[in-house]
Amino acid sequence: MPSPSLLLIINADDFGLSDETVAATVECFEAGALTSATIMPGMPATDAAIAFALDHPELGFGVHLTVTGEFGQRPLAGGKAFPAPREARLRALLGRLDEQALEREIEAQVLSVREAGVRVTHVDSHRHLHKFAQFRSALSRALPRLGISRVRAVQDVYLQPALLSPTYWLRNRWREQIRASFETTDHFYMAGKDDPPWAEELRRLLPGLGTGSLEVGVHPGRDEPWRARDRESVLAFAQGLDESVDLVGWDSP
Repeated sequence: MPSPSLLLIINADDFGLSDETVAATVECFEAGALTSATIMPGMPATDAAIAFALDHPELGFGVHLTVTGEFGQRPLAGGKAFPAPREARLRALLGRLDEQALEREIEAQVLSVREAGVRVTHVDSHRHLHKFAQFRSALSRALPRLGISRVRAVQDVYLQPALLSPTYWLRNRWREQIRASFETTDHFYMAGKDDPPWAEELRRLLPGLGTGSLEVGVHPGRDEPWRARDRESVLAFAQGLDESVDLVGWDSP
């Protein structure tokens, strides 16, 4: 009998941010280096991302929930403008988010993708705000109404210690809180903006994860150096995988 495999999801974030990120993500899909992507609502190239998703129903597509004003986007549910990323993270950390407004925005963003005809398999969030308590609370109310149960885990796989990151120190607590409310993977990895190419080192780490599940989150692009690094790294990473890894989407049983 074949030996059990590590289930591996490779997900591209920011799908729809720009024409450049859409083109790089499509390239990675066509090379077999991705199993899913999360669509960013309300962005300049969202329609292009949705068009690709509609043409490829065999692939998995989620929603990249975005509640910061980093790219000039506006709330789809109306109301006040989004705060800047640093302010949004601070509000989330201190428990000062407007949960009702957040719940409405989550629903509006998911519906904007679903009503375009895309089957939404899961959600994650820009700047990973969903690990904070108020965001989780809003998700726990909004997602059941939408028939969605799968949510990205909190990062627990690091190629080098991230000593200045709160997530590095609180990851186990936040991971368990996500797991208590949603279906998720056993592990999650995403390179930081200043990290070097990661394909070879991450492949070496995979055997130590056993036969659970891992999501690798990437941001393919060309114009920004860190996005170009992710594009090159994920293409190399996928090409070097062996039979001990089973590539799956977020909709896998």
